[in-house]
Amino acid sequence: MQIHFTGSRLICAPEVCRYYKTQLHDTEIISGSRSIGSEYPYDIAYNTCAMGKYAICRREYTAPEILSSYKDREILDTRQGYAKCSICIVNSETAITSDSGLYSLMASKGLNVLKISPYDIELYGMSGFIGGASGLLYDNLLAFNGDLSTHRDHKNIEDFCRNVGVDTVSLSHGILKDIGSIISL
Repeated sequence: MQIHFTGSRLICAPEVCRYYKTQLHDTEIISGSRSIGSEYPYDIAYNTCAMGKYAICRREYTAPEILSSYKDREILDTRQGYAKCSICIVNSETAITSDSGLYSLMASKGLNVLKISPYDIELYGMSGFIGGASGLLYDNLLAFNGDLSTHRDHKNIEDFCRNVGVDTVSLSHGILKDIGSIISL
């Protein structure tokens, strides 16, 4: 919710930029121009899902530095402002989501998308999102924060990933927890 990784650099909300610069010395970090608000949609400025030739976000609330970073990609404007939280990237053309609107949008672009149940992922006592509970560690290894087998659709998720040559790994025990995404630098 505070940072976006473009694949080569981090774009951070201005109020956290100095902190990340002190923690991540080997990563290019720039400050975005939009501060993070406490309520939706003012909390989604850095919640963009970039995969393949697309960047998926709610354009009007996205930090301009993110939009300008993806001039070479098609921006898919969505009503779901929590795009990155809602999309688990499996590879550049494959994703998992529980959001019907994102599922339809991605499928209309020819992307390979698995629709799953919106349950079994925790976020501060509420239902969380699959993208916020996962992240690619390598091109062929998708990590989950928690035990994937606790999700009612775990078999479908595992088979879906395996069919595109991606293995899954659970990083801890217990229910999946949305931590805002796993970013491998």
